[in-house]
Amino acid sequence: MKRLLHNKNFLILWQSQVSSLLTINILNFLVIVRIFEQTNSTIASSFIWVAYAIPAVIVGPFAAAAVDIVDRRKLVVFGNLIQALIIFFYAFLYQKYLFLSYGVIALYSLIDQLYVPAEMAILTRVVSKERLPMANSIFFVSQQTTTILAFGLAGIANEYLGFQFTALLASLFLFSGFLGTLFLPRQPKAKFRHSAHFEEKTMMFLVHMKDGFHFIRNTNVILYPFLFLAWLQVSMSILVVNLPAIAIDIVQTKPALAGPLVVLPAGFGAVVGTIGITQLTKRKFRKKDIIRAGLVMLTATFFGVSIFIPLLPFWIGRFAFIALFFGAGMAFVATLVPTLTFLQEKTPRKMAGRVFGNFWFVTNALTVLPVIFSATITEILGVRLMLITLGAVTLLAYFMSIYHIERKNILIAQQ
Repeated sequence: MKRLLHNKNFLILWQSQVSSLLTINILNFLVIVRIFEQTNSTIASSFIWVAYAIPAVIVGPFAAAAVDIVDRRKLVVFGNLIQALIIFFYAFLYQKYLFLSYGVIALYSLIDQLYVPAEMAILTRVVSKERLPMANSIFFVSQQTTTILAFGLAGIANEYLGFQFTALLASLFLFSGFLGTLFLPRQPKAKFRHSAHFEEKTMMFLVHMKDGFHFIRNTNVILYPFLFLAWLQVSMSILVVNLPAIAIDIVQTKPALAGPLVVLPAGFGAVVGTIGITQLTKRKFRKKDIIRAGLVMLTATFFGVSIFIPLLPFWIGRFAFIALFFGAGMAFVATLVPTLTFLQEKTPRKMAGRVFGNFWFVTNALTVLPVIFSATITEILGVRLMLITLGAVTLLAYFMSIYHIERKNILIAQQ
């Protein structure tokens, strides 16, 4: 860790990553809240998530190939600069063109499809092989931390400083990332820079993706945790899109304050849950028991927030709401971490890249329809029914896990 922190190029790349993540999460929250406030429609807000996901689904498969045939340093440098300019001009145009927000998010996401793989490729160049696992861990923790901070602070900044100032501040974050990446070392040129190489890399990616899908579909020990993790990510996306409605209908506060009241408690709960799971793992607790406990806590959160919180007096209900989402953060980690660990343990090393590469692609693709569907439920029938639906699906996942284990034990006994 100390040696990494003395690596100037790693620090530059890390600062660029943090700046980019802070900006996109601040922007997502600001735009979701603004569109909801202007239209009072969760469906309109949900299309922000769709605008971000579509470039990842369409361009993502080809981005990795493109990164190998262009200058990666230039992708990172100009990616930061172009995104900073997009947010800067948007800060002055958002009042005149409400639905320009969708285009801004889609364009930002489009550039991200090149920026992120270029950033990770440079990371392998500026960090030695033995320190790469620590560097990846730092980047992963930064991703989670900046998401929590951005959603928590964006609402407060929007409420007290205004939309325009907050957007300009996000643009400044990216501009600082651009200035830092100017000092990155030049990257070695790719050996091949012609279209044939791009086509070859793209076809290789698609073949690997097909092989990965085939392996996942025909290996139950991989398929079940894969689908479970995808469901967790989809559920989190649904909650994010419906934050303004939760703030108004359940917490009875402004949509802009949904971040501090929902995301920050859940984030702190996730931190506590991570520490607790580490201790339970050391004491040889079984993963399936930790996952089931997490599912029970998530079910209790969804039912408690939708059914019992509205019945409580205002301040008691608000404190109970914060406590429930603190527990939800712990529960989310309790289901996510053991499942991800299990999937990593059971995936053969030669298939790991294909399985986890497919995971992010599939998750982005699967998120679109459930997010729109959940927003439609909220729009027509209210956010409480949407939360009850999430609770029912979580409870179903709990019973399915029990059924799967019992069925597996019966088959083992018969053999």
